[in-house]
Amino acid sequence: MVGVIDEIRLSVTETNRNPILVDTKTRVKDTLPHESQQRNGRVQLMCYKCIWDALAANKFPSEKFYDFFSLKPHYVLPKTIRARTVKSGFPAVTLDDIVRHYGNMCSNLRPAHDQLLLRYELQRDHSLLGEDEFAYDSDWIKSQIQCRLEFLRGEREARCTPKEERWKCLSCQHSNDCQDKKADYNSPPS
Repeated sequence: MVGVIDEIRLSVTETNRNPILVDTKTRVKDTLPHESQQRNGRVQLMCYKCIWDALAANKFPSEKFYDFFSLKPHYVLPKTIRARTVKSGFPAVTLDDIVRHYGNMCSNLRPAHDQLLLRYELQRDHSLLGEDEFAYDSDWIKSQIQCRLEFLRGEREARCTPKEERWKCLSCQHSNDCQDKKADYNSPPS
């Protein structure tokens, strides 16, 4: 997984010092999104917690990182970058030196708080439309990730969008070929 956490809040008053992860979604309309869009936001934020907690547990998958981005860990950094690493307090010669330092730094982090926060702002003026505070659910997010991976690996067929979410079909590149959608339009009204 690759992502950018929008905000990390550190509590100064609570006894729980674990950072709270926050993601902000901007909206064109001054309404909160449908439940399915909120669910997607929850999946994203729970994935960020998985990433954060893995880093805090010193489980950065450096080999997968190098493979995914086609990077060479023993690549010797240019002089300008090596000079910057010295100025920042840790001399690095190779990319692997930087990645190892990053992993060591992250291992000093506390795991993220189990309460996560999605914020919805109006794009026009960044006014707050609402917030969705929810608890991290390890079993639920694992099942969501597993379901998506099964599809991406070709281990299961695509599932049609539920009827209450068919508004998504308006922007789907496969909507003209969707058999369930055609069946909905061809069936008599109930």
